[in-house]
Amino acid sequence: MTCADMARIDEAIGTVTPNGAGHDLPGCPGACGRAVIIPVIVLAALLAAALLTTLLACVPGQAARMRPMLVACWLGVSLLQGMALAGGRLPGGLVAWPGVFAARPDLALLLPLGLVGAAALSLRDLAACVAAAVAVAGAPVLACMGAGWALLARGEASRHGPERIALLLLAAGCVFPMQAGWLLPGLCAVGTGGLLGLSLSLRVAPRGLRPFHMADIAAMIAAMSLWARLPAGMAVSDMRWGGLLIVAGCLFYMTASWRALRAPDARRVLTGLAGGTGAIIIMLAGLMLLARADDLPGMASCAQRTYLLVAGLLLAGMLAARVLDVMEREAGVLSLLRLGGLGVLMPRLSALFALALLAESGLPPLLGFSIIWMLLRLLASMPHAGGLAGEVPLLGALAVLGVGWAVRLLALVRIVAVMLCGRPRTPRGAGAADPPVRAQWGVLVAGLPVMLVSIWPGCWLALMQGAAPQAAGTWTDLAAVALTSPDGGAALHPARLCLFVALAGAVVAVVRRLACRTPTRQVAGWQQGAPVVPPWMVFGDPLTQVGPGNPARMLLDMAVAGATRRHAMRDYARGLRLARRLARAGAGRVAGAWHGRRVPGQVVLVVACVGALMFIAWQG
Repeated sequence: MTCADMARIDEAIGTVTPNGAGHDLPGCPGACGRAVIIPVIVLAALLAAALLTTLLACVPGQAARMRPMLVACWLGVSLLQGMALAGGRLPGGLVAWPGVFAARPDLALLLPLGLVGAAALSLRDLAACVAAAVAVAGAPVLACMGAGWALLARGEASRHGPERIALLLLAAGCVFPMQAGWLLPGLCAVGTGGLLGLSLSLRVAPRGLRPFHMADIAAMIAAMSLWARLPAGMAVSDMRWGGLLIVAGCLFYMTASWRALRAPDARRVLTGLAGGTGAIIIMLAGLMLLARADDLPGMASCAQRTYLLVAGLLLAGMLAARVLDVMEREAGVLSLLRLGGLGVLMPRLSALFALALLAESGLPPLLGFSIIWMLLRLLASMPHAGGLAGEVPLLGALAVLGVGWAVRLLALVRIVAVMLCGRPRTPRGAGAADPPVRAQWGVLVAGLPVMLVSIWPGCWLALMQGAAPQAAGTWTDLAAVALTSPDGGAALHPARLCLFVALAGAVVAVVRRLACRTPTRQVAGWQQGAPVVPPWMVFGDPLTQVGPGNPARMLLDMAVAGATRRHAMRDYARGLRLARRLARAGAGRVAGAWHGRRVPGQVVLVVACVGALMFIAWQG
């Protein structure tokens, strides 16, 4: 069924207007009033993936037989959704079930989710992918249920109580958007905080920073689907929530970058980088709310395009997680105190891991830099008052974002210098090697979408937006390689940047080959007669080495004396303990005042009903 047939069905249902208002993009007006349509064959593939995941949980011994079928189901979901977005004709027709399934434009996130599900290995990751599929394909209430399921699949359920309560209230608020529309952005921000890995804590201990797995990417897709279908509220409330989300996103971005810099192992470094991506999602949601409140269609369209580029950036996280699974199996624990030299021992996997890190960190010419460029242009185009008072908030946001980006690049330099460069430092690491090509074809194929999206982001945007020749123009017009700013005054050409970097790298490689000739005979020099040094003990004990493994500690030692810093940390810990004691004492006094006193349930019900009526009357 083509896009023209879908548009006629939308008009027949009565949820869109003939001029295409039902094709609004995430964050734009009309997000809650579009047609409820999903292709039958895509729904069948999702149900098959969910059924196979359930069978795998019940019969774990049959994993070898079920794994290819699961991969086929998830790849089918991604391929079929891509065909539907490109205007292809899918067999089986469409399902229109109001209140159960999501609108057609929101289903675009099934395309990256299918690739993530095909790359998932563990049962927890597969369960998170199924939950994210429920969140993407379901109506608002069902989407909140799927997001809660994804939150449970990520693990550490005891730490996500406020997020689950916020998701429950968000589901209730989506049923009555006219009464609670002004509160929905705040509930969505709290509910998706755990899915996006957002935190203002600077702790990098194992209890404060969990390892990165494929379930985290599925949870981020579920959070993006919640923000995409958020109903429109009042203009004043959207404007206030938009500014608050932008400020919070900048702070989350800086703290996530700091946690990535201080993380003790490779998986937790990726957790910090993923937290920065989640902060970018929060900032883009705030920008969409501001554009919707101020009626700026150009800014809203640019923010939505950046939002879809972030969905493509999640594929880099998928590649990094898949590479780390293989590296952990070959080289042991991925602690930065013991890793080293993997660039020589595992060249293919190290190249793919470096590709994912470059895309995540924001270095040109890959996708992360395109997202940062678009985000900076969006922040510069925000409506603000004239004079110095109107420019100070914008300059503050840009400064915080710039500091966070710089710290993020330091985290990239740290993990590349310690993990990929140098020499092996443990016997297990010295024996690591690339597995055979047949055993790692899935990892090699996972790097292909990252390269394609980075070089031709316009094609990705055209596909995710459901562009088709029947809708508007041709694919060549819509899939322009350049990315334009909201005002149209600047353009970025990622393909030209990639070509320039490739040519520069080729020139450097040729010059190095000509200048550094390999000697015909190895000269031992002073090492003649000395015993052979084990390859993992070249620089001494790895636990006592001083190097790029902890650059944050080195910078702190340069800036502040160690004794002064320890005294400040002790005072900070003492103040926290005192605050906790005061909070417990106050809570005890409040609880003691009600000790032995019971309020009848009927009275509580009456008071709740009266309060609800007063709230509805006040808002209505």
